[in-house]
Amino acid sequence: MFDRSFYSRAFLGLVAANLFFWMSVSFFLPVLPIYYHTLGMNDHQIGLAVGAFSLGAVMFRVYAGRAVDRYGSLPVLTVGVLLSVAAIGGYYVAVTLVTATIARFLHGAGISGYSSSALTMVSVMHEEHRITEAVALYTLASMIGTGIATSSANWLFAAGGMPLVIGVGAATTLLSLVLFPRQVKPKIAVVAAESLPLKKVVAAPAVYVATISLLASNLCYGSIMTFLPLLMLSKGITEFNIFYVAYSVAVILSRMWIGRLCAVLRPERLTFHVLVALGLTMLTAGKFTGDWVLALCGAGVGIGYGLVFPAMATVVTANVQPANRGTAFGFYTMAVDLGFGFGAIGMGAVASAWGYQAVFAAAGVYTLAYAALYQFWLRGKIAVPAACEPE
Repeated sequence: MFDRSFYSRAFLGLVAANLFFWMSVSFFLPVLPIYYHTLGMNDHQIGLAVGAFSLGAVMFRVYAGRAVDRYGSLPVLTVGVLLSVAAIGGYYVAVTLVTATIARFLHGAGISGYSSSALTMVSVMHEEHRITEAVALYTLASMIGTGIATSSANWLFAAGGMPLVIGVGAATTLLSLVLFPRQVKPKIAVVAAESLPLKKVVAAPAVYVATISLLASNLCYGSIMTFLPLLMLSKGITEFNIFYVAYSVAVILSRMWIGRLCAVLRPERLTFHVLVALGLTMLTAGKFTGDWVLALCGAGVGIGYGLVFPAMATVVTANVQPANRGTAFGFYTMAVDLGFGFGAIGMGAVASAWGYQAVFAAAGVYTLAYAALYQFWLRGKIAVPAACEPE
């Protein structure tokens, strides 16, 4: 039954804004490694340039979250979007390692303002028992945007080069600002007196366990998105869109089912299974070659990336007071950037020293080891209250 109170105009605007913002970010994921390769950068330099995005986001995530708690979502988001547009425009002249790194760093700083603002707003727009459903739909939109962008980016690049990719990326970023709701009446009261110091917020097990779990999944994501195209090219395979198509389909379908999966398995248990699947996916990507491998790995990383973020975001939301959610989500979303940075920069050094296959072996072994640590020690530290379960 259609629930008009849940699908409010403001919430649907926020969902649409999220779709277009992450679409704009994701246009550059498949394109930049190849583009930088054509500019003459080596593997380590490509990792540095691509990973600078994560460094910029990491440095500003917590500050952005604190600013959201203090000033509200819209002002912080506006600054983040405008900075992102400026950085995207900078890609046009970023043809050296230094300029490419600066442009990516500024783009990362810009997305830190957007992500903390939007996720915090989602967490106060509905009653507690509807938050899991709201986060699921919100993150589904980001995955749809990401899926559309990653599956069409190489086509845009082939059709018009970087100028076309840059133009489309900048336009969709600005569209997200237009769609973002201007006035929202929170369903959950935010009491300033409940605001806690940063140290106390991030020391909560629900926050730090969720964060390091998300980091493990995003290390796999950063590694495979940066180095799978280069691994395939080294093997003489020039057509690998099947990976991006499989990824796009899997990431969208997984987000559609996240609410039900969280209710049946509970978010903390679901995360363990996803971490194991991601680890096995990375090992498969490095060991085997063929279209079936590209399809399987695209689906594996799509499912893993699609499920971990909303599952752990549900844990954070359920255990953190509204007055501290900006700070908590600012810290939590740092894992997106750190994981991608380790996957791009750290694994770039591994690729330079031992080859592309070593990248996937290292990422796979690390993720499986962390999954064991999570299952036997960290999982018991977190809980999801009954409010996260469906009525």
